[in-house]
Amino acid sequence: MDTLAAVAEKVAASPSRSRKIVLVSDYLAELSDDDLPRAVRFLSGYPFSLADPRRLSIGYVMLQDAVAAVSGWDRETVRLCAQQVGDLGETISLLLVGHTENLPLTLRETESIYVKLHGARRTLERADLLKICFSRYRPLALKYLVKVIMGELRVGLQQKMVEEAVARATGASHKAVREASNRSGDLAPVALAARQGQLHAIQARLFHPMDFMLAKPIAALAEIEDPAAWSIEDKYDGIRAQAHLSDSRVVLYTRGLAEVTAAFPELEGALTAARGSALLDGEIVAWKEGRALHFNLLQQRLARKVVPLFLPLEVPIAFLAYDILYRNGQLLFDRPIEERRTILESALETLGHPVLLSPQYTASSLDELERLFQAARQRGNEGLVLKRRGSLYESGRRSGAWLKWKRPYATLDVVITAAEQGHGRRASVLSDYTFAVRSGDQFLNVGKAYSGLTDQEIRELTGLLRASAVGRYGPVLAVRPEVVLEVAFDGVQPSARHKSGFALRFPRILRWRRDKTPEQCDDLERVRQLFQRQQQ
Repeated sequence: MDTLAAVAEKVAASPSRSRKIVLVSDYLAELSDDDLPRAVRFLSGYPFSLADPRRLSIGYVMLQDAVAAVSGWDRETVRLCAQQVGDLGETISLLLVGHTENLPLTLRETESIYVKLHGARRTLERADLLKICFSRYRPLALKYLVKVIMGELRVGLQQKMVEEAVARATGASHKAVREASNRSGDLAPVALAARQGQLHAIQARLFHPMDFMLAKPIAALAEIEDPAAWSIEDKYDGIRAQAHLSDSRVVLYTRGLAEVTAAFPELEGALTAARGSALLDGEIVAWKEGRALHFNLLQQRLARKVVPLFLPLEVPIAFLAYDILYRNGQLLFDRPIEERRTILESALETLGHPVLLSPQYTASSLDELERLFQAARQRGNEGLVLKRRGSLYESGRRSGAWLKWKRPYATLDVVITAAEQGHGRRASVLSDYTFAVRSGDQFLNVGKAYSGLTDQEIRELTGLLRASAVGRYGPVLAVRPEVVLEVAFDGVQPSARHKSGFALRFPRILRWRRDKTPEQCDDLERVRQLFQRQQQ
């Protein structure tokens, strides 16, 4: 673990993607067959194999209390340090300097620690195990031991980069590694199989989430040179999901890789009627009278572990299938989209509502594309998705073989009322902004955004916001309402969290409005009008 931690530090310090991959691959190449899967697993942010049902249940408070007990710092100091640093693993490693035995830590011992933490049934027992670890090992190794517990390394190392590093370290092709990883759902055993020349032996299996193919956004129709080269579908305002089904078993996964089967019992029931095994890619939408309803209605499902009997009647849903990735033991990623469509249609033959086939359209000109876009909007959908004819399913990629075209629902001028530190490379700046609109002589919050500004603008804003601070509430720095931003968003939804009663959906910053004063930002009545308009 000491060497892994040292490599991870170099990865975090390198701005070059290719350099990160070289650093990881060189490290992996030197490991034993026993340690290779462990290292790949830890570098991916997982303490256990993805096929392993075990999960660690260790929260911030327990980790902070353990480091306080070992280091002698009081709990409040530890908490404040964690807020300022923005990364609990790094905070713990800094506070433990001079307080540990500085013993080396191997990957095998790290794995054993995770097993013991999971096996400890009492909170006090887990806390004692953490204290022992924090008092024994080198702070840098403990930094990454904690990061794996928290589920992410935050060193700029994406899973696809670990895949490439595995390929480079083992001499296997990246394509073969990626395909094997998709078949098994776990890169750690794939790495060992790649080293041993046994990637072909990795069998495809269902009931683990696979990476989705992503659509690249376009800003204008003029970017489409030949509309006839694309299959066209509506872009739905729902939840991107995979449906895994075999032998009457059904599991639904979202794009965030979370299982949501229990939230949609009618889908689970309908999909059990499918013949054979399949993995469907599609969208879960609120659906009534042949059209999609607003996403706000769908949110009522996601917040529930058990769905009341009345809810499917009040908020009926549908699964709009538009691709198929697996059928009766065969992965279909490398089949052309037209062939996958034919297989999908066959797979859905025995199914009916609420499992539907997403309609496809064609266009021979930009004018026809525009008409399709307007028709999609009239059907209550966000816009269009264009899929290049003959394209393969590129899992986890945004290559341009799929394009999405939608327009923001609206834009608003808002004022920043609070800010928080970012994470990773933005841990030292204020990059997460809560914003508000006017309501009489006060400002009421309607959302939060963190994307859209340049690094230089964020650094400049950090200085301004810290100078205008009026209070701190945990990690949140309250500021005077002075900075105006223009934000785009995809809708307005009711919110009990904000005093305004509303929250913007998927807000993103378009620009810093240096030319406007807070008194010139939009008001709550404008937000209310936008909400009412989308309900029509």
